[in-house]
Amino acid sequence: MSNESLGTLRSKLRARLGFSGVGAAAGVQQENLNVILQQAQRLLYEAHDWARLREYSEKTVGVNQHLIDYPVNANPDRIRAISVLRSGVWSPPLEKGIRPSDYTNQDQLQYPVKWEPYAQIELFPKSDAVYTLRIFYIRNLDRFTNDDDNSTIDSDLIFTVALGDAKAHYRHPDAKVFMDRADSLLMKLKGQSWGRDVFRPSEYVEEVIPKPVVV
Repeated sequence: MSNESLGTLRSKLRARLGFSGVGAAAGVQQENLNVILQQAQRLLYEAHDWARLREYSEKTVGVNQHLIDYPVNANPDRIRAISVLRSGVWSPPLEKGIRPSDYTNQDQLQYPVKWEPYAQIELFPKSDAVYTLRIFYIRNLDRFTNDDDNSTIDSDLIFTVALGDAKAHYRHPDAKVFMDRADSLLMKLKGQSWGRDVFRPSEYVEEVIPKPVVV
């Protein structure tokens, strides 16, 4: 996996588009190429639960508590599972979803059995003791706005998607070839992500994504 900087990727993209020889005028395209690269990384981020972005963090819930903060680097929309430690044993994933009727019994203290994502993570019911929770999630993308900011997603994959978008934007005659290549890659990644509603710890191991061939 390579994680090249935004400046490096922009220079490569500029060269493939034929803008290398325009000198100072190349600055006119800089912001546009930055946006194309940033959008390419965002598309790839949303298309797949990347192994290197799968993390877990431990949080403590106290007596009579039912709200906890998200892990600092977690994407709140991509919490994969929560497990609670009881008597030295980690529980199966807690049920996601608190029904309105559950609030009738919210104050009947016991260990957490359900959770719901709001501004904070809400647990049900309120805790009867101090418990450790392990939260599995996909972390947020790192900053990718300055020239020396490295990509979070594999930069070769970002370049494949960005090249297709850029060629289409600048109306290159071979744009469709590169757009089709990028679309095929995105469809493959989305196909790998569909139907993964059941949490599997084995998904939190390293994986190898074949690198695209850029010609």
